[in-house]
Amino acid sequence: MNKGIVRQWLFIIALLVAVGFLGVVYGMAAHKLKLWPFLQFRDANMAAKAWYQKVRLPDLYGPPRYFKISKQSGIYRYNKEKAYNGFTLFSSTYRQKAFLISMEGQIVHEWHLPFSTVWTEPPPHIRSLLPDKAISWRNVHLYPNGDLLAIYTVFGDTPWGYGLVKMDKDSKMIWKYAGRVHHDVDVGSDGKVYVLTHKFVTEKIPGIKRLPPLIEDGIVVLSPDGQELKSVSISDVFRDSEFSSILRLPSEAGDIAGELWHANTVEVLDDKMAEQFPFLEKGQILISLRNIDTIAVVDLEKEQAVWVLRGPWHRQHDPDFLSNGNMLIFDNYGHYHNKGGWSRVIEFNPITMEIVWQYTGNETDIFYSSLRGSVERLPNGNTLITSSHQGRIFEVTQANEIVWEFISPLRAPDDDQYVASLHWGQRFHPDFLNFEFSNNLKQD
Repeated sequence: MNKGIVRQWLFIIALLVAVGFLGVVYGMAAHKLKLWPFLQFRDANMAAKAWYQKVRLPDLYGPPRYFKISKQSGIYRYNKEKAYNGFTLFSSTYRQKAFLISMEGQIVHEWHLPFSTVWTEPPPHIRSLLPDKAISWRNVHLYPNGDLLAIYTVFGDTPWGYGLVKMDKDSKMIWKYAGRVHHDVDVGSDGKVYVLTHKFVTEKIPGIKRLPPLIEDGIVVLSPDGQELKSVSISDVFRDSEFSSILRLPSEAGDIAGELWHANTVEVLDDKMAEQFPFLEKGQILISLRNIDTIAVVDLEKEQAVWVLRGPWHRQHDPDFLSNGNMLIFDNYGHYHNKGGWSRVIEFNPITMEIVWQYTGNETDIFYSSLRGSVERLPNGNTLITSSHQGRIFEVTQANEIVWEFISPLRAPDDDQYVASLHWGQRFHPDFLNFEFSNNLKQD
């Protein structure tokens, strides 16, 4: 072969290798320093994922809305002597409904108010409205007279918070709030309503390394009649506090596209409970930030975070203040790789971080919910646990004995092996409720 041709081919090969090497180096630098075309490729990737999810979720009858279980519905266990007897309230991904059931599992009252009935005209806070079949209720709050607050949430859209409504015991609307409300709601002793909201942010957030578009969470305070009184950004309350270093954590939270915090709890520290937490003040707000494994307390008057805690939990939900000065939390992944299920519930001392009690599953009683979940400490010392993805609400004693267990009958329309994810089971003593149930049943 002609030596000139050989040298020419060697030159071409060397040039291609050099160009390829430089391309790899530049690609690494573009990713690290966010140089062109990083943003263009990232946005295209996000758009492709969004399109794929739109295509694969049209029937809305699979995860994260419905999950396969083996148990049939009904009451599996009930120890009347050891359980805290009353009525249990829950909502679910099934439909835009909430149910109140007896200890025997009988529905004694239900609420139902479709989004399309509340907003008969296109709502101002939603750009592309999905139909009612894609919408369900997240957490709800029950008043003694049967009034109910309900959060609308949607599947197949982002952000997924659709709004808040207050209705009477007969499911007639009292007022509505047109905001991207999601996850949780609480009511203070003065009747003010506290909710979480979220929104798209297209400009860079000061102190946050991640580039937009992003989903930012906020806390909103409403008057008892649903008028907005205050709104604060989660990023702002950290940046303007001594805990500003928290702002770096979303950049280390792994592949959670665009969602900074994933706030999932809002709870007001009331007068009585504040006595057990001397390092906090009444009226301050407890929040949970799932994506960074953090719980925090926010002073809304100062618009600052005043207390922050990261502990031995992962992807947690529903931290609660307890009357003994401890805290209770649903730890979704804290029992990782255990044969009894990956979730657990822990009671811990917020000062020493000592775990003073915990509940975990075992090989015969699996306990696991990868998302959602809630806990409630009952007046008799038992704990009510909502294992959302198991469609299961159960009550355990301090000795970890299950004394009541309910498996939801709310199943996917085309396959009864798939159960709707449950939200926030709450137990009410009969004396708390002073309205007439729809089936006129009262419990002894």
